[in-house]
Amino acid sequence: LALSSLSNTLAVNNSGRWWGIINVASSTNLLTDSKNVQLVLDPSLQLLSRKQRKLIRQNPGILHSVSSGLQTAIKECKWQFRNRRWNCPTSQGPNIFGKIVNRGCRETAFIFAITSAGVTHSVARSCSEGSIESCTCDYRRRGPGGPDWHWGGCSDNIDFGRLFGREFVDSSEKGRDLRFLMNLHNNEAG
Repeated sequence: LALSSLSNTLAVNNSGRWWGIINVASSTNLLTDSKNVQLVLDPSLQLLSRKQRKLIRQNPGILHSVSSGLQTAIKECKWQFRNRRWNCPTSQGPNIFGKIVNRGCRETAFIFAITSAGVTHSVARSCSEGSIESCTCDYRRRGPGGPDWHWGGCSDNIDFGRLFGREFVDSSEKGRDLRFLMNLHNNEAG
């Protein structure tokens, strides 16, 4: 995880705005067709960048997966820091992690990495469950069979999860300064 000399900088940072979808990503924010398939994201979810909204529209069913990955990341963050002074507090507002994301410190690095990992894992898992229309199982990764059984399962689509996660999470990053490069690095670390 990258840390920089920006630790005392309190510049306004919009790169983590998408994390706020955890508080608003519900069935009431989705426009669905007669088969209950998510068609588009309701315009009220302005926490996402234009590119993120486009990715959500192109991959029906993925918003729930992104939200689930974010919830998993928050639980893991709280678990990892449970005995520390900073214990990964969250709020109900659009900036769920508070002002710490405006600082270049190790906690911020961890937040970026764990949320990126959570989204990637959740999307990969949702592909194998058939929850996302634009991806399926990864049939190239099969477990070893045994003497009395044959692998018939469906592997998580790690490649799709990694590619989507990178594109979705990195699309909210703007600029070419050290903060931008640090956030991209931490997203990649996740």
